[in-house]
Amino acid sequence: MACAAMMLAGCEVNTSDNGKLDGFWQMTRVDTLITGGTTDMRDSLLFWSVQGPLLGVRDSHADRHLAIFFNFKHEGGRLELFNPIADNRMISDSVITCTATISYTGVNSLRETFDVKTLENEKMVLESEHHLRLHFRKY
Repeated sequence: MACAAMMLAGCEVNTSDNGKLDGFWQMTRVDTLITGGTTDMRDSLLFWSVQGPLLGVRDSHADRHLAIFFNFKHEGGRLELFNPIADNRMISDSVITCTATISYTGVNSLRETFDVKTLENEKMVLESEHHLRLHFRKY
């Protein structure tokens, strides 16, 4: 019994304090607020996932297979993404310095702040400073 207690004492359990933000989110729609335009994104295979201190953006289309990780802060009805890193496991992860490679994901700045309009168990709506409203459903 003492041996088991010592083994467990050495284990560290990582938990997340992200509340309803934690999980796997599929982008379903993007509204362009300035023009009133709407783009259906359900077939885009664009996913955001949140766990611990990272927010991952993954494009699962066969011709792109983009994966980006951001650090983030979620406080007071705002979500701030910063320090984007491209996940290139076969070569080496690289710092993203140009938004051209990520703008179609809904993130248009290397440091972007969203107003969290809705965050429920299965639905999230974010509004960017670039006048985009991003709609997500949770898996």
